[in-house]
Amino acid sequence: MRKEWRDVTTKPEEIVRQKFIRTLVEHYGYALEQMDQERRTQHGHKSPRADIVIWQTAADKEAGRSPVLVVECKTDTIEIQERDYYQGESYTRATGCEFFIATNARHTAVFKLVPGLPGEFVAINEIPKATDWGSARRLQEIRESLRTFNRKEFQDLLFVCHSILRDVHKMDPGRAFDTISKILFIKMYVERSGLHGTFTTDYLDRRAQVRLPTDPAVHDGLFEQTKAYYRTDDLFTAADKLDISEETFRRIVKQLERFDLSKTGDDIKGLAFEKFLGTTFRGELGQFFTPRPVVEFMVDLLNPQEGQLICDPACGSGGFLIRAFEHVRAQIVADIQRQKDEERARIEALKLPEEEEERQIEAAFSRLNRELLPSDDNNKPIDTRVGRLAWQCIYGTDAEPRAARTAKMNMIMHGDGHGGIHYHDGLLDINGIFNGRFDLVLTNPPFGSNVGSDQKVGGSDETRVPNDEAYLTRCRERGYGEPWEESHNRLLQAANERTPILDLFEIGKAKNNRPTELIFVERCLNLLKPGGRMGIVLPDGNLNNPSLAWLRRWAEGKAKLLAVVSLPEETFRSSNATVKASLVFLRKFTEAEAQQWEAAWAQAHDELDAGFAAQRSAQHAAYAPRIVTGEDAEAQRLLDELAALGICRTLPLWQSGEAPAYPRQAKPTLQGKPVWQGEVAKEHKKTAAELKKQATAALAKVQKRSDALLSELKAHYRAIDDAHTAALWARVRELFDYPVFVAAPKAVGITSTGETGEGVANELPELLRAFREFESWIDSGAQPEATPNFQAPSTA
Repeated sequence: MRKEWRDVTTKPEEIVRQKFIRTLVEHYGYALEQMDQERRTQHGHKSPRADIVIWQTAADKEAGRSPVLVVECKTDTIEIQERDYYQGESYTRATGCEFFIATNARHTAVFKLVPGLPGEFVAINEIPKATDWGSARRLQEIRESLRTFNRKEFQDLLFVCHSILRDVHKMDPGRAFDTISKILFIKMYVERSGLHGTFTTDYLDRRAQVRLPTDPAVHDGLFEQTKAYYRTDDLFTAADKLDISEETFRRIVKQLERFDLSKTGDDIKGLAFEKFLGTTFRGELGQFFTPRPVVEFMVDLLNPQEGQLICDPACGSGGFLIRAFEHVRAQIVADIQRQKDEERARIEALKLPEEEEERQIEAAFSRLNRELLPSDDNNKPIDTRVGRLAWQCIYGTDAEPRAARTAKMNMIMHGDGHGGIHYHDGLLDINGIFNGRFDLVLTNPPFGSNVGSDQKVGGSDETRVPNDEAYLTRCRERGYGEPWEESHNRLLQAANERTPILDLFEIGKAKNNRPTELIFVERCLNLLKPGGRMGIVLPDGNLNNPSLAWLRRWAEGKAKLLAVVSLPEETFRSSNATVKASLVFLRKFTEAEAQQWEAAWAQAHDELDAGFAAQRSAQHAAYAPRIVTGEDAEAQRLLDELAALGICRTLPLWQSGEAPAYPRQAKPTLQGKPVWQGEVAKEHKKTAAELKKQATAALAKVQKRSDALLSELKAHYRAIDDAHTAALWARVRELFDYPVFVAAPKAVGITSTGETGEGVANELPELLRAFREFESWIDSGAQPEATPNFQAPSTA
């Protein structure tokens, strides 16, 4: 453009600029004569600069009229951070230009300037071509192509591709979805490399020109390369094929041409893929989807922080993990922006020469922006803040292979975080998922199924215990440490002994079966560190069914109940689920809380045991003579005579038995049957033997009465035991008392047909604000006089 040679060895942004100029010429039809580079609005310090400026015509440029496009270039490879492009943005405002383009080595974003002061920039879809400036209608279309429409457009394209596969290859929805996913990953592989631009049929033609006769078909060869690129992610098996014709492949590539996935925002890709996924499988795989408004509420309530480890042991399509990843990434982005603002202010305060100031700001931004990269250029882990989040903090499993693969794809579409997701039974440890490791667990476990004693560790593909050298090396290199070694050895032993999965759990041991969601409650608590928190979707029966009171008491002794939110019946209706459910939030006891819990029980026993023991003894005293004699006068007479000779028939004192392992309760009272005791003097033995014979005969006649009285006594004992247990629990709850947030919203952002979005009533955001107020009240001491007056609708 300037008709001069430039040394780019120390100016990598110059390479980005020249590549984009070439794109503007070759793809958008602009001439070099109507462009300029490194323009300032005026001479002097602080005048905004633009990397590339374009006028409608070369004559407009010469005449000094307002430009039609302003471009600013950066060397980053992260998604566009709008505030980094302040120079070009200021130039756009100062010159009265309407369109601004921000571009870097991998991403491009287009904005239109809304008139007014200070003027707002709105993201749009398209860069106007040179030929568009003569058409007012075409320019209006571009202005109205808001980025939010992009998601719907991408989603609709996925449905078009899905229909092509169903119509041409007669694929069922699941297989068609798998094939679309494979093609999307080929597209991402090609476009992420940054070497070929958008994945188009032209690209396929260029590949075909250099293909040898012995090479596989172009589309099959590309899929093999894609499999190799994503090998460590276990997305595809070695045997996976595309199984479609080259013609169909070209048709689908053509449909997807207008979207460069490396330049499409993760929010757009991810949400479109998620929506497509949900609609494709609704009903068929509906159990793998928790409605997005519910997911967002649960994650936002637990508010994950940078550095925390997060797990979903029944992750389905990955909804909780994606939202948690986005939640923490947003915190990191905000913190990086704060640091960039501080750096810019610091450098500007130095009053350096203009070029040096810009160079130092650019270098500072580039250094800080590197922290936002989730992976390196080869899709491998990278030591950045978002990289550590993506590769070290997000873990999930699902026992259904398609769901696990879909979760990985879903996470990649949303911007990564997929490295810790596995196809595996969520009740068993795998990779970095083992007990006591996680800060947060979020899950919606399968309802309505059972874990049976016939399900053994290592008995199926999803319950396998990997022991190959590559797996062991990978886990050890990741520094999981001694807890992982112990977990792995325990599972190897369990697999060798064909141990039932149920026997790994306190509430499953020696049982024939247990409902799956109950075992997942224990699994989630086991996965947490002391003080770790969990959010779980549970059927309401778990919370109010009298037959499951044992479960609630068991959990009460492991964790504090933070909140319960009862969901309306239609929440899961679109997934063909009829069960009414609630969201339950728990915090696993810290060591101090576990000690407080035990201390509360010790105090309750000290205060109450003696009183209930006295009640048992009183019942024993009242019943013992009646049981011993069967309330028969003749038997009483004979027993009195025997007693005078030194032989007594007595009812043993009651004893405390062993309480079951769970739930916590008073020890059961045990009562033996009447027994003979005592010794007779030698001279009275014959007389005593005859009397004992007569007494035994008399007692035999009233045995039924004696047994009935013994049963009555035992029933009294059981009533006392129950009252003792109830009193212990009541006292413990007094001593270990704390408030719980409970709510029952009528609307949670989803209709019975599965619709979500702005037009659907949703009380959850207001509920979240109420919970934050509740948290603040707790943190400030939970004084009764300061109890919040919640305004949240429908809270109970």
